[in-house]
Amino acid sequence: MKLRRVVIKNFRKLSDIDFSISKNLSVVVGPNASGKSSIFEAIRLAKAILFPRVHDELRNVMVALGATSAHFAQGNFQYDISALAGDATKPISIALTIEFLDQEILDLQDAIPQVTKNLIAAQLGRQPNDPTLDLVAYMSTPIGQEAEKTAKSAVDEAIKVITSSKRVEVRVEIDSNRINGSSAIYNMIIGYIEQRLSPEKTIFSYFPADRSLPVGEIVIQIGSQDFKAQLDSHFSTATTKYGRLKQTVVNRAVLSRFNDIDLAPEFNSIFDAFLPGKEFVGLQQKPTGLVTVLVRDKLSEKVFDIDSLSSGEKGLVLSFLLFKTSLVPGSISLVDELELHLNPAVCRKILPYLAERVAKSMDCQFIVSTHSAEITRDAYDRDDAELFHLRNGSDISPILRQDVHEVVEAISLLGVSAEQALTAKALIFVEGDSDVDILQAAFPDALFGIELRPLKGRQEIEASIMALQAAEKKGLLKERQSFLFDNDRKETSLKSTELVKIEQLERYCLENYLVNEEILYDLLRTHASNPPESRGALSKRIRELAIGQLDSVITAEILAEYRGLRVGLTAKEIKGKNIEEIANLQLQKLKEVESVLNSRTANSEWAHEFKCRHAEKKLEREPIWENDWKRLCSGKVLMEDIQREYTLNMDLTKFKCLVASGLARLQKDDITTLKGIVDRLLPA
Repeated sequence: MKLRRVVIKNFRKLSDIDFSISKNLSVVVGPNASGKSSIFEAIRLAKAILFPRVHDELRNVMVALGATSAHFAQGNFQYDISALAGDATKPISIALTIEFLDQEILDLQDAIPQVTKNLIAAQLGRQPNDPTLDLVAYMSTPIGQEAEKTAKSAVDEAIKVITSSKRVEVRVEIDSNRINGSSAIYNMIIGYIEQRLSPEKTIFSYFPADRSLPVGEIVIQIGSQDFKAQLDSHFSTATTKYGRLKQTVVNRAVLSRFNDIDLAPEFNSIFDAFLPGKEFVGLQQKPTGLVTVLVRDKLSEKVFDIDSLSSGEKGLVLSFLLFKTSLVPGSISLVDELELHLNPAVCRKILPYLAERVAKSMDCQFIVSTHSAEITRDAYDRDDAELFHLRNGSDISPILRQDVHEVVEAISLLGVSAEQALTAKALIFVEGDSDVDILQAAFPDALFGIELRPLKGRQEIEASIMALQAAEKKGLLKERQSFLFDNDRKETSLKSTELVKIEQLERYCLENYLVNEEILYDLLRTHASNPPESRGALSKRIRELAIGQLDSVITAEILAEYRGLRVGLTAKEIKGKNIEEIANLQLQKLKEVESVLNSRTANSEWAHEFKCRHAEKKLEREPIWENDWKRLCSGKVLMEDIQREYTLNMDLTKFKCLVASGLARLQKDDITTLKGIVDRLLPA
């Protein structure tokens, strides 16, 4: 199933919101206390009322929402409307539009008898799984047979509608005296799709922000009692799932023996993405008889209990392990602040992994709330995700690519500036994602507590810097901002001020400082399928590849003269002019360009002269490049050439990070020079 539309009225802080969802990954951002968690709670409440999986799901959800007590006697269910409604004098309304997968529709065709029985039980005011309900006896009576006939006809008609439209809307209204739901038939159909699953699997799952992670030994139990706990932890008592970290791992490990599924790859996939250097070992019974879950640190070979991970790491591992093992195609997961207790470096990895390794591969839907600027930026940049901005209880809107100002507003409303003031010593903006990774790999100690952020597009960055410096002059800028530019043959005219620090690399780009033949040779021997034969051969080939860039550099310079030959008029040039004036102005522009083109192509030897100009420039530049190619060539292009030449068997960015950390460890001159530039951006 997929959740395609949510309408919530008068639920806590949400007075009236309505939004449609089109993608498998949706991210909701907004300021504190705007109602992001209330969206999840409203969906959760509607699900518990309309299509519960277990008989006490509604009671458990109401208890979690603080609307009732767990101590009311069975059959005497009471709730406090003021704990749920923004205005207790008005009803709460929650509507969900559900879309069915093709396979789910096919499965429903075979489930008509069971759904019919469930509907009859509901009409009798009983739960389908009530052990005291004897439907066989009831349906043996004339009244029961008539009820079965009527129910089957209604179910047949409902499934025809679903097969045709693939969507249904279900709705619930709650006031102080009663709870009214929409069509019981559609509720039964939706509920059946989840009820047919085994207890460890789920369609609806909720991951709350309240992560109470226990440390120490817990009782390991497998069987019917734990199955009930599993069912509850998916949705109705979702906070308990974080107390079940070891229990979850043990369950999966035990079940894997029966299902022939290896748990280690799932664990290690999560570790490789978020906690590199760690791997899952397995289960072990201690001398005391208690069970422990073991993790190994690859570098030190130390084996330790999973309890030793930080709370953020445990929450992340458990969440993604449950994503991979408990969800089925068509699952809908509500995830509140997945980034909780995690640093920005890890936050940058969350959305790509969630989108590519879970949502896409498993065809699951995730609705995620966040306070993370990194997750917000990723959701905005990705084509397979959508971003919603919840401004207040009556205003939620999608942020589209063209709405750049919305992104800026959304990120600023996250309180990033306040967070930076509390957690980061300084902010350094660089030109690309790989620059962040390289600098963190090279100078982990110097950059501890420093937040590095990638910004793309020199022109946009320089415009932002000028705006920041203008704000500084007015006394509006309070925090220090630092910018590190590549050289890339474009000198910046901007100068540092007290609060806006600007440095430009002396070499073409950051990768130029990684061109060290000694380190490259050692790493290529390990990480390349076609490694260099010798250090001398590598040194010679790298030099050839770098100097080989000179041809394209000169060609680009010559061609730049022709890129400026603009024929069309700009909006500024035609503003305020009538048609005749525009026509005359365009004709004049065409004649000017024609004159230039005629003068340049009049010589029949133009192509020959082009080649001669190229040769002359190359003859002039080649000696300079021979002596200074490490500074002048594009290090990014050179690294890509090295990747192709020697067939790297790892990601290029990871390879660059290995080079950077190796240079820093050996304190080579190239990386020491770069360190000096970075140091000038750091606070004293």
